[in-house]
Amino acid sequence: MAVIKKNSMAEHVFDGISALYAVEGGFTVTEGAVNLTTAKLVELPVSESSGVSIKGGSPSTTVFRVHGLNAPWTSHITPGDAEITLQIPTYDENVMQLVYGSAYSAQTLTVSLPAGAVGGATEQTSLVGKSFSFPEKAVNLGLLIINDTEDKALFIKKVKLLASPEFAGEDVPFVVNMTGTVASGGDIDAMAILTKDSD
Repeated sequence: MAVIKKNSMAEHVFDGISALYAVEGGFTVTEGAVNLTTAKLVELPVSESSGVSIKGGSPSTTVFRVHGLNAPWTSHITPGDAEITLQIPTYDENVMQLVYGSAYSAQTLTVSLPAGAVGGATEQTSLVGKSFSFPEKAVNLGLLIINDTEDKALFIKKVKLLASPEFAGEDVPFVVNMTGTVASGGDIDAMAILTKDSD
């Protein structure tokens, strides 16, 4: 029998985030490969403080006991659900289209204000922007997270997420919070940690 020592595992560590990319619909894996050279990759800004969280899900245990025994007579373990959360501090239209999918609809909105309402202006002021709804419709995304030394990537084939806007008015800007789960967790290619090809 062989002994596998921990120092042989030191290079197999994924840490830090320098970029997070998302692809609408998730990734398509064909014969063990994904071609993103023509895909629309959207880089999502995510908060440094709790902006990205990926958890495999905590299992729950049901125990059946009988009198006179300290150990369970039998037990049953139910797998937990994977959970992914992203905090995206932007209202950029490319991001909004990605996180709301086909349900996203924006139109130009102009608001005319009386004099003195903004910045003490002495004339009437107009503000212009894109209005949008925030429909409760889930979207599927593929995620590619680049580590802080940019030599590895965490690949998640498909996640199902629901977006909700939030603005607390304190130290956090307007954000879109996304919460969901891994949609393809049972697939053999659901997740991978990738390194640069030496070829």
